[in-house]
Amino acid sequence: MRMRRPPAFGIPLAWNRASGETVDAPPRRRSASRMTRTPWLAALILSTLVQMAGSFMSQSVPVVGPLLTATMGVEASRIGHLTALVSFGSVVFLALGTPLVVRLGPTRALQLSVCAGAGALVAVTMGAWPAAMLGAWMMGLSYGPVPPGTTRLLGATAPARHRGLIFSLKQAGAQAGGVLAGLILAPIAARLGWQAALFTAAATGVAAGAAVFAFRGLFGIGRDPSRALFHASNLRAPFAAIAGDAHLIALTVLTTAFAVAQGCLFYFCVTFLSVEHGTGLVAAGIAYACMQGGAMVGRVVLGFMADRSGDVMRNLLAQALVCAALALVWSNIALPQGAWWVGVLAFAVGAVAASWNGLVLSEIARLAPAEKVADAAAGSTMISFCGYVFGPALFSLGVHYFGEWRTPYAIVAAQLALTALILPAWLRRSYRIA
Repeated sequence: MRMRRPPAFGIPLAWNRASGETVDAPPRRRSASRMTRTPWLAALILSTLVQMAGSFMSQSVPVVGPLLTATMGVEASRIGHLTALVSFGSVVFLALGTPLVVRLGPTRALQLSVCAGAGALVAVTMGAWPAAMLGAWMMGLSYGPVPPGTTRLLGATAPARHRGLIFSLKQAGAQAGGVLAGLILAPIAARLGWQAALFTAAATGVAAGAAVFAFRGLFGIGRDPSRALFHASNLRAPFAAIAGDAHLIALTVLTTAFAVAQGCLFYFCVTFLSVEHGTGLVAAGIAYACMQGGAMVGRVVLGFMADRSGDVMRNLLAQALVCAALALVWSNIALPQGAWWVGVLAFAVGAVAASWNGLVLSEIARLAPAEKVADAAAGSTMISFCGYVFGPALFSLGVHYFGEWRTPYAIVAAQLALTALILPAWLRRSYRIA
C-alpha cells in the first residue's frame, strides 16, 4: 500500500507514520500575552485610561467657565464655586465610599465611575445655576473611586523598584485628559456652545466605560466581596490608616497645600486669562492645555527623578518652593494676548504645580500595609481634596473682595512655601520624640 505524504499546505495535520494516515494536530498552547505575563502593564493602561477620561470630563467645566457663567448670569469668578463642588463630591465619596471600591473590586468601580461622570455632565448642561451646582457635585462624587481604585489596582501589581514612575505615568493620564479638554472642548464651546462641549465630554466617559470590558482579567484583583459597605469603622479607617505614621501625615499636609495651589492655578487659568487679560477662549484653552501638558511631562520626569533619588519627600519639598515662586510670576507678569511665552510659562507652572500626586500615592503604597493601602490613599486624598474644595472657593471670594487677582495668588503662593519650610523641622521633631 502506497503511503500518502502529509500535505505541504493548508491546515497543519499530524502525520502518523505507522498507519500512513493524517490526523488532526493537537491544538498548540498559545504563549501568554504580554499583559497576562505582566499584569501591572494592563493595570497601568486601564488606570491611565480611566484617569484620562475622568479628568477630561471634570476639567471640561473650568474650560467652558467664561461661557457657562455668562449664560447663567453669574460672575466669572464663581466658576470657582463649581470646581469646589466637584472636589467636595470627591471628598464625600472618599469619606464614605471606599468600601464600595474594595467590595466591587477597583476595576468595576472605575468603570462605574466614568459612566456616572457622564450623567453628571448632562445635569450641568440644563442651563440653570442650581442644576449646574448639583451636576458639579455629582461629577466629583463619580470621580471619587479613581484615587483609591487605581492605587489599590497598581499597588497589587506594580513592581516595587519602578513604583514611583508607574504611579506617575498613571497620574499623567489626568493631565493628558486636561490637555485634550483645553485643545478640543474650548474650540467646540466657541463654535457650537458650551453645552455641546460638555456633551462631547460625557460621550467620552461612556466610551471609556465600555472600553473597560477589554480588561476583564483584572476584575478580580483587589476585590473583597466580604467588605461591609456601611459600618462605623468605614469613616474612621481612612484617617486611622495615616494617623499612625508621621511621614504619611506630613505627606498629607504637603499635598493639601499643593492642592490649594494647583486648584487655584488650574481651575482659574481660562477665566484669569479671559477676564484679566482679554484673551480669547480658544487661546486661553491652548494656554490651559500647555499647563496640563506641563503637568503630564512633569509627573513622568519627576517620578523618574524620585525613583533615582530614593527620597520622595525631599523632592516634593523642593518642588513646592519652585511652585510658589512660579505662582507669583504667573500672577504678576504682563500676559499680552497671543504671546508665545504665555504657553511656556503655563507649561512650567503645570510641571511643578500638579506633578506631586503620583509621587504621593506611590509613597503611600510603599509605606502603608498592603491591606490598608486603599484606606490610606483614600484618607490622604480626602484631606488633600479639601484643598481643592476650600482653595478655589476662598480664591473666588478673594478676587471679589480685593477686586484683582494678584493678592489672592500671593496668598496661595505663601501658604505653599510656608508649608514646605515648616514640615522638615516638624518631621525631625516627630521622629526624635518617637
